[in-house]
Amino acid sequence: MAELSRRHLVVSGLAGAGASLMPGSIREANAATSIRYNLASPNGQVMLKKYAQAVKLMMALPPKDPLSWTFQWYTHAVPTNTTKAAALTQIFGPNPSPNKTLATEMWNTCQGHFAASGEPYFCPWHRMYVCYFEEIIRAVLKDPKFTLPYWNYTVPAGYAVPKEFRLPNDPLWGPLYRPNRNPTSNAGQPIFAAGGSASDMSPAPAMAETQYLPSGAIQGFNQTLDFGLHGNVHVFTGNSQGMGQIPWAANDPIFWMHHCNIDRIWASWNNAGHANPNTAAWQGKVFIFAGPDGKGVKAIVKDYTNTKKCDYQYDQLIGTKLVASVAESLAPAAAAAPVTVAKTQSGPVALGAAPVRVSLQAAASPSAAASPLSARLSALPENHRVYLVINDFKADAQPETLFRVYLDLPDNPPSDPVNSHYVGSFNFFAAVAHGDDHDHADVARSISFDITDIAANLDARGLLKAEHAVTIVPAKAPAADAKAVVGNISFVEQ
Repeated sequence: MAELSRRHLVVSGLAGAGASLMPGSIREANAATSIRYNLASPNGQVMLKKYAQAVKLMMALPPKDPLSWTFQWYTHAVPTNTTKAAALTQIFGPNPSPNKTLATEMWNTCQGHFAASGEPYFCPWHRMYVCYFEEIIRAVLKDPKFTLPYWNYTVPAGYAVPKEFRLPNDPLWGPLYRPNRNPTSNAGQPIFAAGGSASDMSPAPAMAETQYLPSGAIQGFNQTLDFGLHGNVHVFTGNSQGMGQIPWAANDPIFWMHHCNIDRIWASWNNAGHANPNTAAWQGKVFIFAGPDGKGVKAIVKDYTNTKKCDYQYDQLIGTKLVASVAESLAPAAAAAPVTVAKTQSGPVALGAAPVRVSLQAAASPSAAASPLSARLSALPENHRVYLVINDFKADAQPETLFRVYLDLPDNPPSDPVNSHYVGSFNFFAAVAHGDDHDHADVARSISFDITDIAANLDARGLLKAEHAVTIVPAKAPAADAKAVVGNISFVEQ
C-alpha cells in the first residue's frame, strides 16, 4: 500500500470528507459545496423526484438539442441499430451546424468500453460525463441546488432496482422506467437473481487495490472496478438493448444512478489515501462535453481527479475512517516483476452453456515433488502474491451472464457456487465489438484474481492437485450468439 504523506490529514466523519472538496469553476465560485445523496435517503428521494421531472423534460427536447436525452445518451455510445454517421445525418441533416459539430466531437466517446487504450480513463471520463449531465439537469429544471442521487447496490437494501424505476404508468416515476431490463430486475428481485450472487455486488476487490493502473498481474483499482462490480451491475440490470449493452446503457435512467455510485467508490478509494496517476499523458487527456448552456466544453483529466471542479461531495463514503488529502500522496513502491508459474498451452478456449475445465502446465517450480502452486506458496517471498490471470477474453455479442472461475474444482463440486475453490467472476460487458463506429482491434480484455489465500487454504486441506485445472462456469446459459472465448490462463507470482 502506498505510504501517505505526513501532511495527510486523518479525520472522522463527513466533515473530514469535505476538507478536500472546494468550490470549482463549473458552478459559481462562491457556491456552497453540494451533496449527492443515497437515493434511498429522505434527501435522496427529494432529488429523485426532481430527476424524474428532468428526464421527462429532456426526453421531450429535440435530439439535436445538446440538453436532450438522446444527445446525452449518444455521448456515451450511439445504439447498435444505427451508426454515428447515420445518426448525425438523420438528426441534423446534411448541412453543418454548431450542434452537429459538437455531436461529432462528443458522441461515441465512452472511455474504457471500446478500444482498450481508453481503459485508463474509465473513472475520470465517467466522472466528467456525470458531472456535466448534472449541470444540464440544473439548467433544464432551473434549479441550481439539484444533485444526482446514487444507487447503493453494494448493500442488501439496495440489491434491487429501486421501485421508482419500475412504475411505467406512474405520472411522476414513469419516465424512469425502461422495459429493456432483465425480467427479474423489473420485478423487484435482487438484480443478481439474473445470474449471480451477493458476492458479485461487493466493492471490496476494487477497494483493496493500492494503485490505480495495472502493473504486471496486479490489476489496479480502475480496471478492477470497471471489469468487476461496474460491469456486473450492467449485466445484471439490463438486456442487450438496455443496461446490459454499452451502446444502449445510457438510455436507461438508472445508468446515471449507477455511475454516481461508481464515482462514489472512486472518491472513497482516494479518500482512503490512494493516489491517482500523475503522468502528464494521463492527466493531460482532454474530452469534449456539452455544458449547461448547450455549448461545448473541454474537460481535462487533471481537473477531475477529485470532486473539487464539480463542487460536490457524497453524503457517505465507503469506510468508517475518512482520510482527506491536503497534499500529494507519495508514489507507490515499484511492483515486483511478474513470474509465470503455470499457464495453458493451447489456443483460445470457447465458453458456452457447459462448464469448461482448462489444464495448466507448470513452469519450473522450487520443488518438483509438490504441485506447482504448493511449491510456489512454500517459497513465496514476503510481499509477493500469486494471481490467476485470464488473458484476451472477448465475445461477438453480450453473453448476458457472468462466468465463475474455480481452482482445482473436484469432479463433484460443492452445491454452493461460492465455495472454497471459487476464485471470482468476470463479465464481458467491455469485451464485445459494437458496430462499425469503433476500433475493435483491441477489444479483448484481461483480468486477474489474487489466489494466494485461496490456494493456501486448499493446500492446507490437501485439495491442490499436482496438475492444476481452472474451471469456468456460466452463472446462467449465455446468449446463443455470444461466442465468448478466453485466450489463455496463467498463474503468475508478483
